[in-house]
Amino acid sequence: MNPHSDARLNSSSDIAWNPIDLIRTLGTHVRWWAIPAVVLAVVAAGYSLVAPRDWNATQALIIRPEAASVSEERLGKFSDLSEMKTLQETILELTKSQSVVSATLREVGPPRKYRRPEQWPTPFDIEDFRDCVDMRPPGGAEFGKTEVFYLSVRDTNRDRASALVAALCGQLEHRMQQLRDQRAQSMIAELARTVAMANGDLDSETKQLSTFEAKIGADLNELRNLNAQVGTQGGIAQELQTIETERRANEATHRENVRLLKLLSAAENDSKKLLATPNSLLKSQPAVNQLKEALVAAQIRTASLLGSRSEQHPFVVAAREVEELIRVQLHDEITVAIRGLEVDVELGVDREKALAEKWNASRERISRLAEARAEYANLVSSVENHSRLVEAAQKNLADARARQAGALSASVISRIDGVEAGVRPVGPSRKTITAAGGFAGLLLGVGVVFLFAGSVPADSVAPVKPVATEVAAERSVVTNGKPRECSAATVSCNGKSTCHAKNTANSEVNLFSGMTLEQAIRSVERG
Repeated sequence: MNPHSDARLNSSSDIAWNPIDLIRTLGTHVRWWAIPAVVLAVVAAGYSLVAPRDWNATQALIIRPEAASVSEERLGKFSDLSEMKTLQETILELTKSQSVVSATLREVGPPRKYRRPEQWPTPFDIEDFRDCVDMRPPGGAEFGKTEVFYLSVRDTNRDRASALVAALCGQLEHRMQQLRDQRAQSMIAELARTVAMANGDLDSETKQLSTFEAKIGADLNELRNLNAQVGTQGGIAQELQTIETERRANEATHRENVRLLKLLSAAENDSKKLLATPNSLLKSQPAVNQLKEALVAAQIRTASLLGSRSEQHPFVVAAREVEELIRVQLHDEITVAIRGLEVDVELGVDREKALAEKWNASRERISRLAEARAEYANLVSSVENHSRLVEAAQKNLADARARQAGALSASVISRIDGVEAGVRPVGPSRKTITAAGGFAGLLLGVGVVFLFAGSVPADSVAPVKPVATEVAAERSVVTNGKPRECSAATVSCNGKSTCHAKNTANSEVNLFSGMTLEQAIRSVERG
């Protein structure tokens, strides 16, 4: 850059902008900003007509849990939101998986004007298609809050976008069924081994329990009653209770017989002692009791006759004879009763011994069962535990088989209505693109105006005489007190030693004239 240009740059950089000057500058150079705006608007309009437009096809889907894994109380509902969120995230990963995307692209086929249809789809096509796939819940919600979500595919062809999203949904359902079937098969294999192992353990525990029960023998029922959680009285306990009752009754009878035997032995020779015997002791000897009552009645009749008659009266004598006869019979009956009581006393003693032996035997059985109760309870508990394990394993195996049966026959993903491709393409419209191009051209033109047309108009700038004089002084050589003529291309000198710039307006407006674009940018940065 020459010194003259630097001087003009320094002088113009000190001048402030104002709106009126800007408007005047733009009005002076209309072509500079109008032509780029029109050109870029036309280019943008042509691009909007030629460039492909993106269409977005959407399919609404709804998910449900697997029926085999849901309790009857919440059939068709997720147990919690995290389970639904996990399933939706699994579906999202499957949607962009290699197998699903490749199968979808192969089903729809390559687009028109595809260079190598035999290589369709390539890894680059798969990666590009993944960027065009989107899955999101409705209404700006997040996954796990709603069972409905939307699967959308973006493509430059509206019909192809609809075909892609339909094929993607079909491949997603098919892949989800395959995944459920594979998972069910692995679970079935694992649970089958679990059931076999649980059955083996149950058989082993059952054999131990059977051996132990065989060793118990006839007392097994009593042992089960002892091990029962519900409080029930076993046969041995009832037997002990009966023995206790019999022993008490036998003891009471034995005491009565012994006491009655003593009384009858004492009354055998003296009937008066028999009359003092209470009737409760004579319940076991009814004949003695009747003769006792008859003797008492005879004595009463004799005493009644003696009250009105003498001892020699025939009635009194007859009464005495009856009384004596009853005493003889009573004596004989007492003798017989004594013999019977002796036998009863001996039988009571023998019965007490038998009951005592029986009671001891029952107590020994209870003691033996009590010792075996702990081991038997452990064996029973182990068998019950293994039975529950087998039952749970079989239930899980049945659920897994139910999942496998329903994996290929039903889908947890259902479509809502059909594919919606929209009525307008995605992105800005042609008018918007054209307007954006025109606006960009306008900005470019305004920038060119302010870069190359000068910062301010010529009539708003103060005279640049000192600057021109300084430049002329630098370009001139003083000879005999008079400056010689300046360069014709720059300044002209008058007779009064004063230089004026030629085309002052052009030099003020064309601030960067004679510079390259790079030099002008550097000058602006320097200013």
